[in-house]
Amino acid sequence: MPFARGDWALLVEERGSFKTVARAGGGTVQTVRGFIDTDALVGAPHGAVVESSLGVRFRALPATIFDVIEHKFKLKTQAIYPKDAVHIVKAAAVGPGSRVAEAGTGSGFLTAVLAWYVRPWGVVYSFERREDHARVAARNIKSAGLEQYVELQLRDVVAHGFGPLEVDAAVLDMGDPWNALGHALEIIRPGGLVVVFSTTVEHMSRSLEALRRHGFCDLSVEEVIVRRWKPTVGELRPETFDVVHTGWIVAARRP
Repeated sequence: MPFARGDWALLVEERGSFKTVARAGGGTVQTVRGFIDTDALVGAPHGAVVESSLGVRFRALPATIFDVIEHKFKLKTQAIYPKDAVHIVKAAAVGPGSRVAEAGTGSGFLTAVLAWYVRPWGVVYSFERREDHARVAARNIKSAGLEQYVELQLRDVVAHGFGPLEVDAAVLDMGDPWNALGHALEIIRPGGLVVVFSTTVEHMSRSLEALRRHGFCDLSVEEVIVRRWKPTVGELRPETFDVVHTGWIVAARRP
């Protein structure tokens, strides 16, 4: 299958560890391995090889949503790691056609992942109270081609709630989710899920207390630990430095 103009391509150095993401047909892009002419990718098959101005060979592969997020999204706030984002999708039972409310858009990293999974007929209602964050998130989401699956609103859900919605799940990635759980309860359908991402024990504890106080049931607390290995024959071993603990994923159901 060939690259079309505008497709995201993951460019992987053939004899090294460097990789980057670029749009096919986006002209010349600069990297630490030299300039790469992305116009040469238009019409080229997936897996084609391109050379930089320094003679470094790159294998061009179709980029995933996680490649685009990692390499091209602008960071305005602390982002949720992909390992946690995918587990949040599982905890919230998000899939094609899901209607999801998200509080705390930030830079739109988790929003984009949720949007990717609700395609082709679902929607993510994402709420952010800071205009500068919302602007960055809107650009990031558009760059990934996911804007049709996201309704981004500038709104403080603690003060004003989520509006007249009915959703299958609510995801709260915010400093005080316990203050938004009453409003979340109003919009989640019976049997639907709420997921809170916590980065401290105190944050997790207050969230659990509030979930019980508002009558949510089937509570769970999980953390995701990924251990990477060095993928080199003859040197196979765990990576020396890695990100292990990042936070807790707290989930519960509305009765």
